[in-house]
Amino acid sequence: MKTERTTSNLHSRYQPRRIGSRASLFGVLFLFLAGPALADVTLVTKGKSNYRIVIPAAAIPSERHAAEELQGYLAKISGAKPTIVTDAEKPVSREILLGNNTRLARLRTKVDFEKLGPDGFVLREEGARLIIAGGRPRGTLNGVYTLLEEKLGVRWFTPELEIVPTLARVRLRKLDETIIPALENRDAFWRQFMRNADFAARHRVNGQHYGLQEKHGGAFTVYHPFVHSFDRLVPPALYQDHPEYFPLIDGKRKGGYVQRCLSNPDVLSISIERVRQWIQEHPQANIISVSQNDTFNHCQCDPCRAVDEAEGSPAGSLLKFVNAVAEAIEKDHPNVRIDTLAYQYTRKAPRTIRPHRNVIVRLCSIECCFAHPLEICPARHNERFREDIIAWGTIAPRLYVWDYTTDFAHYLQPFPNFDSLQSNVRFFVKHGVTSLFEQGNYSGGGGGEMEPLRAYVLAKLLWNPETDVQRHIGEFLTAYYGQAATKVQAYLDAIHRPVREQGEHIHIFDGPRSAYLKPEFLETAETLLNEAEQLAENNQVRFRVQVARLPVWYVKIATDRVTGQAKADLTRRFVAIARQAGISNISEGQALSDWAKKLGVQ
Repeated sequence: MKTERTTSNLHSRYQPRRIGSRASLFGVLFLFLAGPALADVTLVTKGKSNYRIVIPAAAIPSERHAAEELQGYLAKISGAKPTIVTDAEKPVSREILLGNNTRLARLRTKVDFEKLGPDGFVLREEGARLIIAGGRPRGTLNGVYTLLEEKLGVRWFTPELEIVPTLARVRLRKLDETIIPALENRDAFWRQFMRNADFAARHRVNGQHYGLQEKHGGAFTVYHPFVHSFDRLVPPALYQDHPEYFPLIDGKRKGGYVQRCLSNPDVLSISIERVRQWIQEHPQANIISVSQNDTFNHCQCDPCRAVDEAEGSPAGSLLKFVNAVAEAIEKDHPNVRIDTLAYQYTRKAPRTIRPHRNVIVRLCSIECCFAHPLEICPARHNERFREDIIAWGTIAPRLYVWDYTTDFAHYLQPFPNFDSLQSNVRFFVKHGVTSLFEQGNYSGGGGGEMEPLRAYVLAKLLWNPETDVQRHIGEFLTAYYGQAATKVQAYLDAIHRPVREQGEHIHIFDGPRSAYLKPEFLETAETLLNEAEQLAENNQVRFRVQVARLPVWYVKIATDRVTGQAKADLTRRFVAIARQAGISNISEGQALSDWAKKLGVQ
């Protein structure tokens, strides 16, 4: 995030640290709100307000919603409910000005709305007026949420858990901030956000999977289709009559789930026409995906291989093909971009071919270790990824990243990656990434290991890579786990100890017998989480602890560290809690019900 009042240092180094804070959430908020009396704007006194909220007469839906959200939360905080009017009404001395308001012309404040972009905003006070003015479509709404969260102490921990302080007096310190997020597209791909659009908007994530409506400012990008599009560009059914459209592998044209022969001119013509068709059918889409299938199986015919060998990477033939599609549609659709992947076999940048100006390259970190920061982890996969992001960063007109934040083979297995989350987001921003897609447990009902906390922290980092992660973790644990928070924090420290102290690496397809899941950890975890259950002050908190305990039980069940009747009993308890929590998948490709059935649980 850029702010005109501070300078951010994007260079960081991995330091083992304690997760979370023992400080009380309410203590943190009290200190924040009860600071020195530096405020020039007092919105509420003794539960009453002389302010009104002013929106433009031609306000867009997100600006009207911003006014309603501000009004509603001020009422929750103080009992005062300022009226909402438009700038067509006569000015008064005490006003909260939202958006590109005609009132601004009469004030000293000058707002460069073009500079703010679609998500940036200013928070300022001038005399007795408070100004929250942002770019369209989301800037003003983002400004209201930032004010509520960072200045007034509102917290949205989960869709079901928010904390709103109660204050008889609402006053604000002097404000003069211009905030433009470092990432234009912020996508935490976790069910936590996909099941509640209001919750997603309050966290200022703006991906296309949240169901964001006009009142939320919509999504930053609308893809069609969403990656891995070769089967839809050139359908597999064409193989029977046109095997030449499909890859030559080991001397034979192969059908099935494979790539395409990207040097074939008919494949290019078919793809261009299909892209034109997609644009016509989906006029709201501003990004069209022309990207490889989620497999290897790429073409090795002489023309394709010649390009790849000359370019030192199969990204050569892919990018040459994508560029041709992009150039063909650019004239008629100058605002549509073509997105492709630098993924697995195409991750290494080509030597000489450069992405066309309307091409987005989305680099994927799938092979990396996620226990330690990408920037300094000595694992060879991470060294290669560093080389690739530097190479793509120098040639791509727009560089996006697809990152990974869970174990896809075992959603409910401990995944100790909290130490690396902030460093990795900073690393991406440092290398020119403008869109970050943090893929988590998106299947069915969600419920991956520590999902609520991980999703919350990721949203905070996507909005501001320099945020105080430890404060966010401490606040979340205290609010969500109550009196059990210190034991859950100790559990998180225990699972991170092997990656901190022994340098164990973790990957997104690690199994339950991985080196960092030692028997002594399971014993420690069982003790800590059993104590956490006993400390829980009510059934709701106790159930949250039980859900946090599922990953430990999952490893014990999957590795036969319990056997016989004890295993059967533990499995039944595991499945019952998982179902109550709405968990539908045990992995990206396996439903909870199928896993349970294999273990004899209906």
